[in-house]
Amino acid sequence: MDPVERAREILRQYPLCDSCLGRLFASMGYGVENAERGRAIKTLLHMRLVYDYRNGVDVAEDLKALGRVHAPTRRFLASNGISVEEARCYICGGLLKDVEKYAESVAKALAEIDFGTFQVGSVVPRDMLEREREIVAKFGIETGESIKHEINRRIGRAVGELLRRPASKERPDVVATVNIIDGTVKVARNPLLLLGRYLKLSRVVSQGRLVPGASRTIEEVLDPVRARFGGSALVLHAAGREDSDVRMLGNGRPAVVEIKEPSKYRGDLSGLATEWVILSPLKPGTRNDVREMKAKSKTSIKLYRAVALSDKPISAEDLAKLKALEGAVVVQRTPRRIKRLSPRARRRRMVYNIEAYQIADRVIEVFVRCQGGLYVKEFINGDGGRTQPSVAETLGASLEVVELDVLDVE
Repeated sequence: MDPVERAREILRQYPLCDSCLGRLFASMGYGVENAERGRAIKTLLHMRLVYDYRNGVDVAEDLKALGRVHAPTRRFLASNGISVEEARCYICGGLLKDVEKYAESVAKALAEIDFGTFQVGSVVPRDMLEREREIVAKFGIETGESIKHEINRRIGRAVGELLRRPASKERPDVVATVNIIDGTVKVARNPLLLLGRYLKLSRVVSQGRLVPGASRTIEEVLDPVRARFGGSALVLHAAGREDSDVRMLGNGRPAVVEIKEPSKYRGDLSGLATEWVILSPLKPGTRNDVREMKAKSKTSIKLYRAVALSDKPISAEDLAKLKALEGAVVVQRTPRRIKRLSPRARRRRMVYNIEAYQIADRVIEVFVRCQGGLYVKEFINGDGGRTQPSVAETLGASLEVVELDVLDVE
């Protein structure tokens, strides 16, 4: 239907300001603000009704309805002896005339945060939303946008002009929510995600929570990174996991460092070097990077080095038998040392290559190149038959892993 005729029907029943009328036709022409669109529709309707009125068509009631929300129509009616009082907008009650006034409060709330991108949200009175829905349903409007969208966009644009940066819908650093009811502003600081790799040089540092035998966690070691950005906490997301007594060497393990509630989103990305952990130079990341890293870690290829102690002497001929494990699919029940998972769960992982060297009569060094997720300690010691096949089973010996290192994460 012609938007002018549709507006004529709506205005007969509801007085609407320029913004609220124009918003009902928001998708009919881009690059035009709702107030401009509504004003143009009212002007066209005014011209049409005045033309009909002067040609003897009885449109007085439509003129009066338009006159409630259109000054030129009121002036025309007054010149013809008809008085019409201006009416408040049925939907917003006049709020949208100066909604940009909240921009200064938002800019002030963001002043203490060093951010790159922002977004504005709003809390709008429920009855205002219900009045808008009433009109949309009654007239079958399919071309509009919600009043919240308009409020957010207009305040966001005004804030952008004050701060000299545009609002962003693509995962902004900060979100400022304006309560239109009482004018308060709440700021949510989204986490800062930083991509990198870490090396763990110590056998007494745990990747996750503190466990027996560990003196600290990687997150504790990385706390200076949190401090650089003024965050409230640091969370490490890694591509796989190593035990606290396992070193992570080589090119390091892919990881995402998450800084909660930072006060700075721009800062030193040079990484960190300590005697326990080395973090490579960082770069900004996203939640999708975390998901992709986690998914890839289940299938990525890893290279391990283990030193194992045998209960009996191992000969070079014995070690040659381990070549039979290359290409094997290893089936593992959840290791007994891991109590958080179902003991009946079974995991299948591929062993691609294996090399073994004799260090002493009862000490061997084993290099295992395998699919990510293989429990390497249990692959070597057999875990009492819960892992098959295993190095211990193949050698016919009881093995204890005394050292384990991750040498590469491909």
